[in-house]
Amino acid sequence: MAARAKSPPRLAVEGGVPAPAPIYRSVPLLIALAAYGADVLWVGLVELFGGEPWMFPVSVSAPWLFLALVPSIVAVLLAVRGIALWSLLLAVLSVWLVPTGIATIVVVLVALGTARGIRRQWAAHDLDSVIATAAAHRLPVLVVQHVAGRPGARKTTDTTQVQVRDVDTGELSTARVWGPMRAGTTFVRQGMNVIAQAPPGADAELRRWVDRRNRRNDD
Repeated sequence: MAARAKSPPRLAVEGGVPAPAPIYRSVPLLIALAAYGADVLWVGLVELFGGEPWMFPVSVSAPWLFLALVPSIVAVLLAVRGIALWSLLLAVLSVWLVPTGIATIVVVLVALGTARGIRRQWAAHDLDSVIATAAAHRLPVLVVQHVAGRPGARKTTDTTQVQVRDVDTGELSTARVWGPMRAGTTFVRQGMNVIAQAPPGADAELRRWVDRRNRRNDD
């Protein structure tokens, strides 16, 4: 007898919170990167015409001069990904070549702020999608209270057993879902398929987004 076909999982429903634009479309970040590029070009021209760019505490000549750009470039790349600690440390180290080092610090601060804002809006967007999906498909919204098993053992299995709380009723139950799961995650499931989920702390981000929207409407 032919095996019974599984029904496809329901699709997530977009809520009212828009997904954020990619970080490369951030106007403040593009302006900071343009200023950084202009500083790098200026340092290159100064060195090309026999000058000595300002370096602290030790001055070196080309090609060693351009080694100072390595921590600068790495700091910018890490900051765009939202990795704060290493990007800030490398940005401070890049001040060895003062003009580009100062520009690097500005770019890193702008990139970290932009990445943080994008993460916060993604969290609000995801939770809004969870709520919209649950309403559209008449499914409960669940929050992970506890994840069973040791962290090392979870990586070797395809499914995760969790204790969940129903947001509306407060009822606690256990569930098994496909893929990894963290405590504090809000999600909607159909069987073992998670069809929409939001990261821990997304409720605070959604409240902030709604408060900002309400203040704008009042103005």
